[in-house]
Amino acid sequence: MNEPIEQSSRNTARPRGSRIRGWLRDLWRYSSPREPPPPRGNHLDRAAYGAAQPLLGLRVVFSSPEIFREAISPVLWLAAACALWAAFSATPWHHSLALGRLKEFYKAFALLAPFPSIIFANHYARFAALVRFQLGFGVFGPREMPITKSLRRLLQQTILTALPLPFVWVASFLPVVGDWLGQALLAIWALNWVVLDAFDDANVLQPGQTLADVERESEHLRRPWFVRLLKWLEVKSPLKLRIPFLSAATIDSLSKPWREESAQLEASPRLGLGFALSTAALLATPVLNLLFRPVIIAGATHLLGHIEKDEHAETPEILHEHAPPGELQEEKKPIGERFPDLGKRF
Repeated sequence: MNEPIEQSSRNTARPRGSRIRGWLRDLWRYSSPREPPPPRGNHLDRAAYGAAQPLLGLRVVFSSPEIFREAISPVLWLAAACALWAAFSATPWHHSLALGRLKEFYKAFALLAPFPSIIFANHYARFAALVRFQLGFGVFGPREMPITKSLRRLLQQTILTALPLPFVWVASFLPVVGDWLGQALLAIWALNWVVLDAFDDANVLQPGQTLADVERESEHLRRPWFVRLLKWLEVKSPLKLRIPFLSAATIDSLSKPWREESAQLEASPRLGLGFALSTAALLATPVLNLLFRPVIIAGATHLLGHIEKDEHAETPEILHEHAPPGELQEEKKPIGERFPDLGKRF
């Protein structure tokens, strides 16, 4: 009597296990630099492709001594600073000085994590251009900028990352679902900035393009989704919600440096979702998170290379409603010249 039931349960469990093995095989296959993204419409495959990019970045970092040397040098400086702090400030933790030093090391690492993006910003910009060249996408220029501009961008990003806090506070007054809603909002916001920050580090200058060109072209991009949402809340929502000091115009001005990255994310949301989830997992993994930034930059560089080279050419209507066919083949032109209304449909 029980034998058919047991057999049927084994039959249902086997396909589930085979699906998991299939997804793992897809992750490994999609982590190959020669594997292009799945076509649009294959939603799960595209999410898996995005999730495989940090693994690809890890493979790229260890693919050649030159890339590894450029990737590891900022990490070594940061680790040396954290180790120095841990050596002189550690106290015994759980009756072990070694564990106390390890705890202080990771505490210092968490506190100093934002600073390499400023101190080594130009180094990582050159690293992204090198990875693009090594992956076969062509010769590009690094988006180097003065340290004052990097500091200003860090301040802008710090303000923007605090944007959901008033909404989380309002949600906390809702019965039953308030806490869950607030946590979901913070998670979505964090994943959004994981991708925007990675794309920002991985973007490069097209041949003949300058940083001033990039800033000028951003004027033609559609505003990020959160700016559009704030504007809707201010103008069209029944509550006419307006947050002091955080108006849509203010947030639009603060988020201007990331308009291009937001447009790229909205052009391929499933790729971005998979990339964000696996990036968050890598950030939470001990030891591997020491290599977090170079690995993510390498993965994002590969992903952006395909988005710009293949997907924009395949679906120009996503970028520009009336893209002239002749311009689609002029890959050497800056994106702003090839698609002057980039992001208008987003």
